[in-house]
Amino acid sequence: MSALRIAVDALIYSQQSAGIGHYVGELFSTYIKQFANDQVFAVANPGVTIEGAVMLHPAVTLSSSRSRLSYEQTMLRRLLKQTQYDVIHFPDYQLPIFGTMPRAVITVHDLTAFRVPETFPARMGQVKRYLMARSVRQASHIVVPSHATRDDLVDILHVDPSRVTVIYHGVAKKIRDLGPAPRPRPYFLAVGTLEPRKNLVRLIHAYSLLKHERREACPDLVIAGKPGWLFEPIYQAPQRFQVKNSVEFLNYVDEARLLKLYSHATALCYPSLYEGFGLPMFEAMMVETPVVASNRGSLKEIGQDVAFEVDPLDPRSIAQGMAMVLDDAQATQERVRRGLDRIQGFTWEAAAQATREVYLRVAQN
Repeated sequence: MSALRIAVDALIYSQQSAGIGHYVGELFSTYIKQFANDQVFAVANPGVTIEGAVMLHPAVTLSSSRSRLSYEQTMLRRLLKQTQYDVIHFPDYQLPIFGTMPRAVITVHDLTAFRVPETFPARMGQVKRYLMARSVRQASHIVVPSHATRDDLVDILHVDPSRVTVIYHGVAKKIRDLGPAPRPRPYFLAVGTLEPRKNLVRLIHAYSLLKHERREACPDLVIAGKPGWLFEPIYQAPQRFQVKNSVEFLNYVDEARLLKLYSHATALCYPSLYEGFGLPMFEAMMVETPVVASNRGSLKEIGQDVAFEVDPLDPRSIAQGMAMVLDDAQATQERVRRGLDRIQGFTWEAAAQATREVYLRVAQN
């Protein structure tokens, strides 16, 4: 098969995307450049475009997770009748579960709803578990971003390993910003949507232990990410732990500002309870910033011998990891060097190539 016609559900993507939306934008913009003979039909909100793709837009903007989910399950098939495709890719965990969806590939980024269900609102978690379980049974093939996620699929949902392909995300090449620091004081950086899985309350608790011990010698803590769900305790934590004047929430930041924040940070702190991949770790490694991260799941898989590993359930362990960056310059520089070596193979070109190989297998079968 010399050329493929790929349909992709890109409703989660926007120009300000993080997380899965970022994955969609990077993967398919790279795919279109790399495989110019293939045709990509992208379903996205009105006004959203992916350069080089044929865009298919719903009649109205789907601005919430609930509206996107409802549309995917009830109306998406009708929109897809505008085109013919060889393979369809659902990069956000689930596909339309009522009826058949031939030649469907789904990306399952993680099994958070199963592993740490308490990090979701109860109803949201129930819906995600139900749709994911149905979707992995019906999909022709499943893409995951780590071996840890593949193992979870096999263990929890009893998926045949032959139906799962591990494709690591890419990391866009970035050059460390050598200009003025974005803040007058040194700072630890945390990046991610504000929701319980990111474990930011414990991070702030850990930071308070370090701050109360070292006082003005301790860097500040800067948290970059837009609110997700169940985020109120995160915003309340700085006052609760008496570090309100040393913690700043930045909400969403654009790529240019994020690069500057990464480049000048004392360390990236990423003690997440559970991740399928952990892109911020790679983004920090790219600009030679030390990483403090959880010692579990995909973060252990990715961060081994690079990150200062911590127990995400123990604020004292997190604080000790942060202290190591401040106190052991030699170990920190060695881990930074290993990080630069580690990221060399993680490119969106490699991810696009591996994804196309999955498409070919699905289309031919």
